[in-house]
Amino acid sequence: VELGVADADVEYDLATAHAKAGRYGAAVRHYERALRLRPGDDGAEDALEAARALLAERRAAEEGVGEIETARGFGDALVRPFSEAGLAWTVLGAEALLFLTIALLFRARRRLGVVLVLIVATLVFLASGFGLLAKRRAFAEGEPAVVLEDRAVLREGPDERHPARGEAREGDWATILERDDAGFVLVEVGSRRGWVHEDAVGAI
Repeated sequence: VELGVADADVEYDLATAHAKAGRYGAAVRHYERALRLRPGDDGAEDALEAARALLAERRAAEEGVGEIETARGFGDALVRPFSEAGLAWTVLGAEALLFLTIALLFRARRRLGVVLVLIVATLVFLASGFGLLAKRRAFAEGEPAVVLEDRAVLREGPDERHPARGEAREGDWATILERDDAGFVLVEVGSRRGWVHEDAVGAI
């Protein structure tokens, strides 16, 4: 992973190793990464939910409440089962079909069938184009991440001396909004926002 190898099986195995060691935040992060590389993987989806459930159980045993922040944007949830490459090829295929049907529209004697194909091609082109943009997070601010440390302190500024705004919990869904040269990142976790050390969160 550190060498830049992007492989769903590597991410899955790494996530499972973290889960068995009780590091559920890191496990959630790597299961999410596996699913970005291989969307629709039922094994990874089940393992991700199991890691979240174990983390919630541990939190409930310690505090009586076991809630985990898992909120995503509508676009993310909609395109989650599809790969970026698959959406890109669908956009190209729909675009080619669109231009072909436009060319045929002027030559065909029976235009009703061509018009229907044109409508379908347009809808597929728009839907897959929107899906590709959502997959590339064109409509979302920041980069998706997972909190790796429990009770990571959210601070008002990128320094340990700044006062605390709140806490982020291990396994919570987060968004990295800004990075600082001092090794801090500005994150949003649910409705809370603050600066934490970059080791406390892991980008997906």
